[in-house]
Amino acid sequence: MYENTFRVNKYSKKPFRVIGLIDVDMEFYYGIEKVTLAFYRSSGTNNNKIKGLWYPIVGIKTKEGEFTEFSEYINYVLSSTTLDGTGVKGWLAKSIFFGKQGEDWQMPGFSNTKHYESLYYIGKTLQSLYNTKNYELMKNLNASEMNRVLSLTEKYYGNNHTQRENFEKFIEDIFLEFKY
Repeated sequence: MYENTFRVNKYSKKPFRVIGLIDVDMEFYYGIEKVTLAFYRSSGTNNNKIKGLWYPIVGIKTKEGEFTEFSEYINYVLSSTTLDGTGVKGWLAKSIFFGKQGEDWQMPGFSNTKHYESLYYIGKTLQSLYNTKNYELMKNLNASEMNRVLSLTEKYYGNNHTQRENFEKFIEDIFLEFKY
């Protein structure tokens, strides 16, 4: 994780939420690549989430209804992992990280897959960085900007794949292990 890449902005007042981006190294079958991931700071108001802990998200819904604002694959995954395949404008797209928990119970919100430990570690680290004000305030970070960054079709220096390809592969890894 590149702690110096943690960028944040306030997302909502009630409940108070902050959104952020962080760059991490991720291991894929094709090698290690830098990938930007999105997280939000929980207000602790729903689903037994811990106030102040940072949870991963796929992006933010910008339109009411069916999923059309993300890539074709991300739209498919979100449609498949939400109750009715739709979302309200402003919804933090996180259903993929809330699959059914197995018998070896883990904290909900970080996936029930091989990525659980890493995502939870990132969430705890971001909590610490935020609480100690070790982040960059990114005033233009809103739903549209977050979604744009996550789906960039450019390659980061040293990568062989684009941000979008790597982010979709990460989501695919979770989706293939998703338990309803």
